[in-house]
Amino acid sequence: MSMANITTGWLKKETHGALRRFERRWVVVSGNSLSYYKRDDNISAPLGIIDLPGKKIIQCPDTDHGYKFELTDKDSSFNFSCETKTEREKWVDAISCISYGPFGGGMFGSSIEITVKREKLHGGRNIPKIISQCIGYLDNSFRLKENGIFRLPGNEKTVKQLKMEFQEGMEPNLEAKGDTHTIGSLLKLYLRSLPDSVIPSSLYEDFVAIILTYELNQKEGLNELRYLLNKVPCSAFNTIRRLCEFLYKVQTYSDSNRMDLNNLAIVFSPTILKNNSGNLDLEMRDMQKLKKVTEIMILNYESLFPNDKVEEDQEDLDLEIIDPEELKNLYTVKMIKYQVQAREIVAKDKEIEDLRAQLAQSQCTVEQQQCTMLEQQNKIDHLEGIVQRLQNQVTNYKAALSNLRVQENSDGSATPPKPTSPLPPPRSANTVLKGGSKNGDMIGSPQLRRRTQPVSKDRPVVKPRPGTICNP
Repeated sequence: MSMANITTGWLKKETHGALRRFERRWVVVSGNSLSYYKRDDNISAPLGIIDLPGKKIIQCPDTDHGYKFELTDKDSSFNFSCETKTEREKWVDAISCISYGPFGGGMFGSSIEITVKREKLHGGRNIPKIISQCIGYLDNSFRLKENGIFRLPGNEKTVKQLKMEFQEGMEPNLEAKGDTHTIGSLLKLYLRSLPDSVIPSSLYEDFVAIILTYELNQKEGLNELRYLLNKVPCSAFNTIRRLCEFLYKVQTYSDSNRMDLNNLAIVFSPTILKNNSGNLDLEMRDMQKLKKVTEIMILNYESLFPNDKVEEDQEDLDLEIIDPEELKNLYTVKMIKYQVQAREIVAKDKEIEDLRAQLAQSQCTVEQQQCTMLEQQNKIDHLEGIVQRLQNQVTNYKAALSNLRVQENSDGSATPPKPTSPLPPPRSANTVLKGGSKNGDMIGSPQLRRRTQPVSKDRPVVKPRPGTICNP
């Protein structure tokens, strides 16, 4: 098994907790996991590791905050955000290869060799099922005559839906959902998503050099081409064979579909053989040579690909062979994962100890508050006793006052009030007044004379009212 592809780059990851926000993280997809770091120095330990097999990938609606996708299962959920839609597609394809691969999916972004080996575990054949199903759908006279086959685009929404169904390991019904241009676009999309061209880019220079030999001597050129094709891995060889066989049939209907050999080579040569160096000048220089190689393979597919190439028994049976370098990488990833888990356990233990200390402190505080409340309750009880005694005294005073009033009403009289100032002593008739005589002559003011005159027998005597004082 070839070394697993490694995808790295910056993404924004949503944090967990009450306050959710997106923070920039360096993300590495390698092996069967996704690791995210605070820095891209490849030295610091990862902040977390996500196991990808079995994770479902959901592409969220596009917003002003970026292009988001979610990794989720029944136990967890992780949200990421990309700057562009193209970047999100790259990450989704890279993660899907690992997430859906064990279930017969994940072919977009995976090499043909890995895809075929995975599908064989689920009853697959020598080429990826998406290629066999797309070609099987298009391979009839009615659809082969469709004008602009492989040139005109299909329904973009349907293409994305079919891609996701294939990616998740499903068996979509192409007859019900597709049409000629849509299925043709799906086939081209799959070939473009391969991490390498169908023919490995390591053979690029050798295939380009064949053109010079072919132009000098076609027979010798075909022999050299046949020799180079035998170096192509088994799954890629069978894929090229089926593709060239089908494209040969397509160009026979060029009068109807307007897709002759030259047009087909223009469409498919960049995916059949390409240079991954990224040198645009080199690609432009060799564009015609690559197109010519594709035309030669389509026209001579019978002699170049007489039969399917069969893998050796060792390769068929031992699908889990891992080279030492990949094993070392897997071991490193596992060790990093265990270190992260150990740190998480230590952090959890510390958190538990802190919670226990907070609980003990809270219990002490509660006990102190209970003591304070008990003291306050005692004070309240004491004050309530004082208030009760005062209320009893007031009640007694009111009862005594009420009894006194009842007794006064039953006697019919009341004790006369005491005068506020002493009265002068009473005066008699014999009192010598100022200007009077000893024989009792009344000399003075008329009011005094009248007051001291004797009472006539005919004059009624007025008795004073009880409680009043009158002078004699």
